[in-house]
Amino acid sequence: MERVIVRAWLVLSGVGVILALVIAATVAPRLGLTMAAMGATLVLLFMLSHWLLSRRPLGKRSSPISFAIEGIVPWAFFAALSLSQGAAYALASWVPPMLFAALIVAWVARLEPIAPIVVGVTGAATFLAVYFAVVHPHVPTGPAHSIIQDPPMQLSRAFTLVFAGGIGSAIARALRSAIGQADRTVRREELFGKYRVLKKIGAGSGGSVHEAVYCPEGGFERRVAIKQLHPNLVSEQSFVDGFRAEAELGARLAHPNIVTIHDFGRGDETFFMAMEFVDGLPLSRLAHRAKLAEVKLSLEIVAHIGRSVLRALEHAHEGVRDDAGAPLRVLHRDVCPQNIMVSRIGEVKLTDFGIARVLGQASETSTRTIAGHEAYLAPEQIEGRASIASDLFAVAVVLWELSCGKRLFARENPAATLLAIMAASVPKIGDEAWDAFFDRALAKESSRRFASAREMLAALPQTATEGVDAALGALVVRFAGSSPDVSDSQATIKELPTSISSTS
Repeated sequence: MERVIVRAWLVLSGVGVILALVIAATVAPRLGLTMAAMGATLVLLFMLSHWLLSRRPLGKRSSPISFAIEGIVPWAFFAALSLSQGAAYALASWVPPMLFAALIVAWVARLEPIAPIVVGVTGAATFLAVYFAVVHPHVPTGPAHSIIQDPPMQLSRAFTLVFAGGIGSAIARALRSAIGQADRTVRREELFGKYRVLKKIGAGSGGSVHEAVYCPEGGFERRVAIKQLHPNLVSEQSFVDGFRAEAELGARLAHPNIVTIHDFGRGDETFFMAMEFVDGLPLSRLAHRAKLAEVKLSLEIVAHIGRSVLRALEHAHEGVRDDAGAPLRVLHRDVCPQNIMVSRIGEVKLTDFGIARVLGQASETSTRTIAGHEAYLAPEQIEGRASIASDLFAVAVVLWELSCGKRLFARENPAATLLAIMAASVPKIGDEAWDAFFDRALAKESSRRFASAREMLAALPQTATEGVDAALGALVVRFAGSSPDVSDSQATIKELPTSISSTS
């Protein structure tokens, strides 16, 4: 800021020299040359000040230098005008007041609330001193005399200078306060100094998700998604414990097809977790937009999505270990298109383990509630039980819907949807290999389904794999737009699971 102000004074002085030379050549040679000489002196002084600032920032020591140079400018011109053009001309000239106003503006721009008052008081004192020492002895008498040239009027002018300094001080204080408030607002958007929040991606009753930049000390940056618990839920220990458990569990799920959890903490009176940012679309939105555009997803793309999700579940079910090295066997319990992200390069990632459950050594667990998107629940989940087969059933529903371009069990209301899951038959899609796959994957009895994600992955119909990820990524780019669509990216996280009371 100091350099900017010095450069502004330098430019102003240079322009003044040019104008003075024009005046000298066309109107008043003596006046023009006097002003040009003073302007040239100021150019040299400000060039020296700028050179010093450019070599080494002077910090607080720059203020006295600037104050000394800038403070003499209006009244040096005032004295010079009086000596060259006479007292009457000096008192009537607009140049000293304009320079004084520029001086006040310069200190307001520095956000210095005290300096404008000092400038006003010292300016008033200097003006009166120059007036009584240099100007007043040469004030004309007789018919040329005017009341505005008398001391009482100059005392009034001096008071105006002090008043202007006070106004400048008030403006500087207001600007400092406004900028300080803006800075506090920005800092409220930063968590622990490591994350700079950019835009809100989505929100729900449980909290909100934001696109953010991870920017620790060191100069590098990385885009992340920040999931924040709603401040109203911070006092509810059960919500906080669940949020913390989700972050802890997600941090253990290190797999290319699972959205990674990077961090967990507390900031701005709420809890947050930082996770991998997926630049793309949730599968639900991709499928919906493809349907509106009458674009059918090929079975190769469906198989690619199935392989990715099953690999993610294989890791969750079999690959996650606790601190002692024992398998955790994590059930997702809410596999659905809303919780599957597809990136612009065709990556498929499973996200939102918010209602995940650890089985431990048991193959099945009982719950008092049914949790998840109801159209993708397995029959045993409706009865209050969950197992590995439940996650695999949900995957099969997703793949069937992608293959056919329509919903499988979804009905006009949740009760009808749950009834369809329990009793409705699964239509054939017209492909022998896929129909055989779905016959087993969507069996009502969990014992008839695939026993593991590994087994289901092996049974998935074989399709071409070369270039499929690029084709899927091209669809994401097409339906999300050519530039990153923040409103779509990772918006699946805002989809909160539905909880339905169970009688089990």
